[in-house]
Amino acid sequence: MTQGQRTCTILVVDDSRTHLAQLSDLLRQDGYAAVHTVRDPRTAVAECRERKPDVILLDYVMPHLDGLQVMDALQAARLEVEPAVILVTGHSDRNLRLEALRRGARDFIGRPFDPHELLARLSNVAQAQFLQRQLRHQNVMLESMVKESTQRLSEAMEVLRHAERQLAEQLEHSREENRRKSEFLANATHELRTPLNAILGFADLLVAEAYGPLGNPHYAEYAHDIHTAAEHLLALVEGTMDLAKAESGQDEIELREIDIGRTVQDSIRLLRQLAEIGGVSLTVSVPETPLRLRSDPEKIRQIVLNLASNAIKFTPKGGCVTVDVSADSDGGACILVIRDTGIGIAPQDLATALRPFGQVRSPDRPHPKGTGLGLPLTRRFVEMLGGSMAIDSRPGHGTVVTVRLPALAEEALSENLAAG
Repeated sequence: MTQGQRTCTILVVDDSRTHLAQLSDLLRQDGYAAVHTVRDPRTAVAECRERKPDVILLDYVMPHLDGLQVMDALQAARLEVEPAVILVTGHSDRNLRLEALRRGARDFIGRPFDPHELLARLSNVAQAQFLQRQLRHQNVMLESMVKESTQRLSEAMEVLRHAERQLAEQLEHSREENRRKSEFLANATHELRTPLNAILGFADLLVAEAYGPLGNPHYAEYAHDIHTAAEHLLALVEGTMDLAKAESGQDEIELREIDIGRTVQDSIRLLRQLAEIGGVSLTVSVPETPLRLRSDPEKIRQIVLNLASNAIKFTPKGGCVTVDVSADSDGGACILVIRDTGIGIAPQDLATALRPFGQVRSPDRPHPKGTGLGLPLTRRFVEMLGGSMAIDSRPGHGTVVTVRLPALAEEALSENLAAG
């Protein structure tokens, strides 16, 4: 016995008591437990609503309604569970059988029938109905799971949208706060420059003993210390002001068509004395043919000065610093490379070096040189010009800084200034 037979509900519709008894006995003997009978075809629809049969054995010739009319009534009733109909008829009319199939009969069998043939046909139909039941159940479960998943996804999306709105508001608030802080810092550092310059001027007068000898030689030493400290503080103030202006969007870009090679050479010329004092070899390589691009020459000068002076400061005596300028292979950008044989930076310390006031300390160099503003300010200038900066460095093996600048970058500059 198949699973379909064990679970199948059968309704036998026949106006003959004898036929109903014979069919009921035959089906129950074959293992069908849920067998129901109907003599009046007019009650077939109501019986189907109550019993929900999987298969109907339907006699064709009956009073009041024939088998085809009962099939029409069943289809019109739009039952929750649509049964499969096997038409049982004593007629051998081919057209009748074709019509029954056209109206939805699953199978038919003629009287007198072989009980084994009837049971075989019924078993096939019952098994098919069982599989359809399983499929419907699986579809219902799947639809329920999809509906539940869709609901959960919708709720999750709403949570994400709410979080996104909150993050956007927080980001806008942070940008506004940063802008105000940068403006305040720029204004504050601007106010510090005047008294610092005065301190430097008076310290110069004291060191030079412009108005007569100071007497005790310690005074000259103290004046020199004051001058050195004021120079460092002024560099810190000016670097802070430059970074604050760049971060707040107050720093303006002045685009001009320039020869990048000449701009770099002019900038490096200012560092020759620094390199000589430190005992560092400083060389520059630029293309023989002028390499022209539209950019801000002052920003490029500051980029070169910051990177090259850093390279010189952190390269021991006897080392070398090289500055190379070249065109990108596709001609769409200028490449500026500054190499040194200095102390290098560990990969884990690069983030610190690129952070404002971030200075990398080591056991052999507990007091780093500089203000900690050169690299972050340089990176910001490069970004303002629509370019990119990459640093490759290892302790004891020197550092290579590569700057790529676009040849024509008005759109990139606009985007970067707007983002700033």
